This record gives sequence, C-alpha cells and structure tokens, in this order.
Amino acid sequence: MKAVLVVILLSLARAVSADSNSAQAFEQLKSIVGQWQGVTERGRSLRIDYATSARGSVLVETWQPGASGETISVVHLDGSRLMATHYCGQGNQPRLVMGSSDGKRFVFEYLDASNLADPDASHLHRLEFVRQPDGSLERIETYLSGAHSEISKVRLTRLERIGDEDIHGP
Repeated sequence: MKAVLVVILLSLARAVSADSNSAQAFEQLKSIVGQWQGVTERGRSLRIDYATSARGSVLVETWQPGASGETISVVHLDGSRLMATHYCGQGNQPRLVMGSSDGKRFVFEYLDASNLADPDASHLHRLEFVRQPDGSLERIETYLSGAHSEISKVRLTRLERIGDEDIHGP
C-alpha cells in the first residue's frame, strides 16, 4: 500500500513539474514579443512579428505581416504541454509539442497535423527558437517530405519592443 502511495505521489510531482516547466518556458518565450527582421540563408529579407493575444495566453508569430505569403504560428499551453500550431502557406497545420527548453533554446517536435492529406507530404516537423547572448534570435525549422528533411535557419534582430499597450486582446 505504501509503495502504491509513493508511486502516486511521484506521478503527481512529475505532472506538477511538467506544468511548471511548460509555464515557465512559455513566460520566457513570450519575452520575444516585438518586431524582428532577418535574412534567410538564401538571402531573402523577411520580417517576423511576435505578439501575445487572448489575455497573454497565446504567443502569435506572424511571418511577413500583410504580405500574400503571410503564415502564422501560435504557441500556447495545453495542460502540462507547451504546444505550437503552424498555419502553413502549404495549407496544412502541423501541431508541435515542446520537447525541451533550457530558457534559451525552445525545441518543438511534431505531434500531428490537420489538412495533411498524405503523411509524406511536406510539413513542418521541428521548430526551434534560440535566444542568443547578443540579443538576437535564431529560428530553425525542419520540414519533412517523405524521407527527405530540409533545415532552414534565420538569425533575427529586434526592430522594436512592443509594450503592453500593443498586446492584442482586451
């Protein structure tokens, strides 16, 4: 009986720890709120905006705001998990779960996707945010298409920091 109680208490402690780690990682990740610019490895200039919405319960990433190729990713807590849903220009919506974070590197791994007709079709499979000591942000994404993977990196520099008055929602 005591062994069962110990197992239950350890399970509850792990669940509380996971909740705490995800919540802490989410708060740390929200520090990137603002406008960022960068140049891809292929030389393409881009702008990415990060803003919170829904009373701070989501972090919204918008690529090339206002452009026809705009894409959005939304990061939010889901119980003990930190999730990211990527609304891709390809028309699919991969969902990723944070697998690890050390407060500087946030790694999201593929869970599933909606509107992905074929599991071998191209889709975002891994997403990383790495805060650099110089204040820049490295964004790394891995797309999977069948057995082929393609990794792209972009180093972003902050254009401006958005104050609380610019956060979306009431």
